Amino acid sequence: QMGAVLTYAASVPVVKVGRIAGQYSKPRSRSTETRDGVTLPSYRGDSVNGFGFDEKARVPDPERLKRMYHASAATLNLVRAFTTGGYADLRQVHAWNQDFVKSSPSGQRYEQLA
Repeated sequence: QMGAVLTYAASVPVVKVGRIAGQYSKPRSRSTETRDGVTLPSYRGDSVNGFGFDEKARVPDPERLKRMYHASAATLNLVRAFTTGGYADLRQVHAWNQDFVKSSPSGQRYEQLA
């Protein structure tokens, strides 16, 4: 949707790129993180360990990987349904934010631009 707005506003083609269903892992340049003199394994994303800065949260848990696999699959299935059902058609861009537009003056201005 933002790609459509940018294309219109800038009058130039815009390449739309998205990361879908892969946001559950975080590569890190360091294997550990230190805060206030305490060193723990780095947070590597919800598919590996927890964000909280404590020993229990930072222990890798294989069950997390299974949960994230299912969350990714559900996300891809939803995107597939949108794209094959016509909802992702740019001619339907106004339908993507109807709830937001109903309750927001900024949303109404955005709808006019979109």
